[in-house]
Amino acid sequence: MRRSIHTPTKKELIQGVLWTIFVLFLLFGAAFLCSITAQTVVRKGNTFYQQSNSNKIAKDSVTFTGYHYFDSKGVRYPIYMSSKGKCFIIRTSLKTGKTYKQYLPEITKQLSNGGK
Repeated sequence: MRRSIHTPTKKELIQGVLWTIFVLFLLFGAAFLCSITAQTVVRKGNTFYQQSNSNKIAKDSVTFTGYHYFDSKGVRYPIYMSSKGKCFIIRTSLKTGKTYKQYLPEITKQLSNGGK
């Protein structure tokens, strides 16, 4: 018995080449997207900045002020300052367990006035 060898038609060859080009396009696209979202964190003194590939400081950079806030129950929280100069602490909700920022306008005023 002889086996016949299937030779691909022109249409099948073109479909195979197009499929290979499509897969390569997807792979290069995924690699490009991964390289765009790469970020680094840089430390300057006691401040950490998140930088993108263009070396611009991220808008949401946060600075630890070195001060602490005590609530009515005596729990100690570190005070942070946003890039816009607003002071806040990070608390955890008792009901949901999620963390959130509690802004402290009175402390922001004190720190902006030089601690007076």
